[in-house]
Amino acid sequence: MIKVNKIVPTEITFGKEQLRYQWLPFDDRVTGGKSSSIIEQHDNHITYSGTIRNINNSAWSCIRSNKIDQDLSQYTSIEIKLKTDGRPYAFEIEYNEGWQHEKIGFMIHTLPDNWTTVHFPIADFQHVKFGEIVDYDVDLSVLKHILRYNFYVAEGIVGDFKIEIESIKFF
Repeated sequence: MIKVNKIVPTEITFGKEQLRYQWLPFDDRVTGGKSSSIIEQHDNHITYSGTIRNINNSAWSCIRSNKIDQDLSQYTSIEIKLKTDGRPYAFEIEYNEGWQHEKIGFMIHTLPDNWTTVHFPIADFQHVKFGEIVDYDVDLSVLKHILRYNFYVAEGIVGDFKIEIESIKFF
C-alpha cells in the first residue's frame, strides 16, 4: 500500500496557471431546483456568477474544489482576497466524505465591487449543516483531515450573483 502525504497548503491561488485545485459549480439543480451558475477563469482569479431561483424551496448555489487530503492543524486563521456584489457569501471547509455532511465555515460580508481581503480566526468558525449554523464549539482536530473548500451564495436570496476570488492564505 502506498502512503500519500497530506498537503499542508500555505496559499491557494485562483486563475489559469493554478493546477492543483479545480473549482466546479454545484447548485440546486441536483435536487430539482432551477438555479444556474458558471465559472470564468482569468489570469489571476476566477469569477463565479449565476442566478438563484427559488423553486420548490430550493435556492442555493456554490463553487467547490476537488477533494484533496490536507492538514490545516498548524494554522490559526484564514485570509481570502475577493470581490463580491455585496451579497452575503459563506466559506466552508469540508472534513467529511459526503457533501451533505456537516462542515465548518464563516459568513463573508463585504461592500460591493471592491477587491478586499477578509481575515478570519479558525477558532471563530462555526459548524454548518445544510446551510444552517449548528451551535456548538468547533473541534479543531478536524483540521488534520480537510478534504474540500466551498464558497456558497448565502441566505437563499433570489436573483443574480457574482463573486471573484483571487486567493486563500493560511496563517
